[in-house]
Amino acid sequence: MKLLTWYRRQPVRRKIFIPFFAITLFSSTIFTVYGFIQNVRAIENEIDKRLLIAALTMPQLLPPDYFDRVQTPDSITEEEHWNNTRRLEIFLSNVGGTYLYALHQVSNRYYFVASAALDTPYWTEYEKPAPNIYEVQKTWEPNISTTPDPDYGLLRSVVMGHKDAAGRRFIIGADIHAYEVEALKRRAFLNFFLMGFASFLLAVIFSYAASCSITRPLNRLSTFTRRLVEGGFSADIRLDAAMFPDGNQTRAETAILAYDFDQMQANLAEHIEQLKLTQSARERAESELRIAGQIQETFLPGPFTPAEFGGRVQLQAAMKTAKQAGGDLFDYFALDDAHLFFAIGDVSGKGMPAAMFMSAVVVLLRSAAKQWRDPAEILRRVNDDLAIRNESCTFVTLFVGILDVRTGEIVFANGGHNPPRLRSAAGAVAAVPTKTNMVVGAMEGQTFVRETLALRPGDVLALYTDGVTEAFNEADQLYGEARLDRCLGALPAEATAAEILRGVVADVAAFAGAREQSDDITMLVLRCCEPAGAKTT
Repeated sequence: MKLLTWYRRQPVRRKIFIPFFAITLFSSTIFTVYGFIQNVRAIENEIDKRLLIAALTMPQLLPPDYFDRVQTPDSITEEEHWNNTRRLEIFLSNVGGTYLYALHQVSNRYYFVASAALDTPYWTEYEKPAPNIYEVQKTWEPNISTTPDPDYGLLRSVVMGHKDAAGRRFIIGADIHAYEVEALKRRAFLNFFLMGFASFLLAVIFSYAASCSITRPLNRLSTFTRRLVEGGFSADIRLDAAMFPDGNQTRAETAILAYDFDQMQANLAEHIEQLKLTQSARERAESELRIAGQIQETFLPGPFTPAEFGGRVQLQAAMKTAKQAGGDLFDYFALDDAHLFFAIGDVSGKGMPAAMFMSAVVVLLRSAAKQWRDPAEILRRVNDDLAIRNESCTFVTLFVGILDVRTGEIVFANGGHNPPRLRSAAGAVAAVPTKTNMVVGAMEGQTFVRETLALRPGDVLALYTDGVTEAFNEADQLYGEARLDRCLGALPAEATAAEILRGVVADVAAFAGAREQSDDITMLVLRCCEPAGAKTT
């Protein structure tokens, strides 16, 4: 707890850099250890394969009837033996090994009848055989092991049996000194350590540079707000336009935030001038709501561009507030070329407090979605951030999803929001079964369920706030989910997302008639399409 308290008191730069440093150190260590272990296994497997190949190939390098002729110390001429030895020695040096030999047992004694060692004559006795020789003689199964040899030291060996045409048994072995294997392992460890350290160092440098690049604009914004407050929100105090050279046409969060600050400052200055000319308290309150609505609109996304995903998906969203500022929200943006993030929500309460809370929710959603691809984790993070010092007990219902436009799969999580409606390509409409979970922001430490939904070409997913289904007409009747389903089902199958949204909004307006709107009405319609040029069957 003390560590967490200490961390919360740190400046933003350290809050960004410390997790980067810890994660980088952990991942570099895991990478080095895991890579070394895998490389050691690969080295051992490669050596065993080479030794096995050497042992299997040895009979092919000797004359075809060689083992048939091996009977006594005089069966093979000295000249033939040394010719065979030189041939085996050249082969072993190419394969990579230390010893290559063939043994014949006579009266419980073992004799070298072929060898790649130039210092081993034909029919030399192997006085102290290694344990694996006895193991192969007993089981007649190939043996691959690290074996202590009394005469030759610790060896990595492959030993197997061989029979001649008459069925007489021979043992063929291929060895390499264990210290050569250990040298390869040490070299592998050094290589992975150097690579891990280099990647760790580069990541630390990058994380420090990234934390500086992120916090530098925030420091400038903090200085600007302090000057703005001390200067009585004077219109002459302006934010440096170099912080948002492209306006709000950028994906850089700090540039968007700077642009929003600049727009907010301009709106606040206008608001103050209006207050000076307004005598009525009601007019002042309406002016505040109007400015809040303008600020609120800056947090909502612009028109969706289908071409961004190759025409695989259509998306249309709209919000009609009951007052100048409302508590509903929606958001969407591309996480990458194949994934679309979308969300819809409804803040408890109305007016300015709900609008301010809504703005905070949108900012937290965007920040969390850019760091985590799990909607359940996004809701958990946003919930914990909102619940801190939430003395007003304001909460928000949220439905968050991520669409893979290539497969049509939606990963989503529902934080106490209305279940969306799914209209299939055939026209059938039904509520999407979801785990409702707890509302977001009311209580810290809540978890949310991660769920999936598959959309097919032609399927439509309609998300809405309760301002749609709880709209009243002049007879105090509710619009209801049943009428919403009938409206969605009655729309043409080829209707676009924009046409579907307009159709539902028009039907709600027709139902309400002259009855004053009592709640914010927000909808987000997502339609899965066949990609351009795709063939249908």
